[in-house]
Amino acid sequence: MQLINSQIQPKTFKEKTDAGIARLAARLVGAVTAERQPHLPQQANLNAHGQHPFYRSTHYGIMIPDLPEPYRYLSFAAIVGYVGFPITDVQAGLSALGKADTASLVHGTALSTTEEAYQTYSIQQDLRFSQEPFSVSFGQQSSLSSLGDDYLLRTLRDDLTVELTLRPQQALTWFAHSTLYRHFSQLICYKGHITQQDKTVAVQGMGTLEHWNAVATSTLRQPWITQHVQLPVKVFTYQVVNLNAQEQILLVFIAYEQQPILTSAYYRNIQGQSLQYDGEIIFKVTKNFEQALTSPDGDQIFPPQNFYWQIHHQKQLVAEIFATVDTPYCFGLGAGYVTAYQWHGSYKNQKMTGRGYMEFIDRR
Repeated sequence: MQLINSQIQPKTFKEKTDAGIARLAARLVGAVTAERQPHLPQQANLNAHGQHPFYRSTHYGIMIPDLPEPYRYLSFAAIVGYVGFPITDVQAGLSALGKADTASLVHGTALSTTEEAYQTYSIQQDLRFSQEPFSVSFGQQSSLSSLGDDYLLRTLRDDLTVELTLRPQQALTWFAHSTLYRHFSQLICYKGHITQQDKTVAVQGMGTLEHWNAVATSTLRQPWITQHVQLPVKVFTYQVVNLNAQEQILLVFIAYEQQPILTSAYYRNIQGQSLQYDGEIIFKVTKNFEQALTSPDGDQIFPPQNFYWQIHHQKQLVAEIFATVDTPYCFGLGAGYVTAYQWHGSYKNQKMTGRGYMEFIDRR
């Protein structure tokens, strides 16, 4: 399979057709541009699934990119009600009532296996929601709930115990904002404890809180459309990098086949500043792993091992990130995986190293 490259230029008739479909997909999802970002709402709240009759798919996410060894990252990524994207919908593990009643959750660290971290649920039977005060519970194992102005993530599983207080900061980023799909990310500071493999560690730092509301084709009453009509998104990666204790970068690449839909980078800090870089953003995978990954529904990919980002803003090179994935891929983020990497590079001409959190899906 061809290596992912955001700079690829369509040459053949098929590639040009795919590029047109990618442009259409960007309009459908309401991909936010750097020019539009400052004019969108600067405050947003988590909504309980089902509060709005128009939106039947909801995402709750908490991502931490730089936990101490050997944990490396924390992922809590739930999709409640399948959207109708190739990158979100998996045939395996469906509720008996179908995609509209299916929720998936991947929740773990670098020590977690797919069997431990990934689970699907029946929304009607297994999940509980409240809007005032906000809460969502996944069976008896995990919950995310409001705690005054903060949120509390609590997990009690045989393999993993988590209790983290999450404090939202002012810095807010919109990835998509349209009638069909609204998706934001908010910088958080966290503090608490994680217990795994009989060891408890106190943790604190920066992460991100994610939320979307989306129209879902899975709720349509025509079975053929539900099974066969999907929005044209095939490749997705979302990455979180903490530059230091106060600054964070988010990285996004979405594509249809080989043709980019969105390649973006975002900056925010705990002082409340948030911006979307307005220059050229380059994402290129330079090497895939030679060993394939096979998902529960039988899809097989060779995931990225090495890749890099170049970020430009106001015609200046702002950052370069050269990354090496050093953590096992864990299935369960929609139709793809979560993992972590080490990186070296530069930010504003200063050499830096660090760790990153990555979500990766490839359904080409």
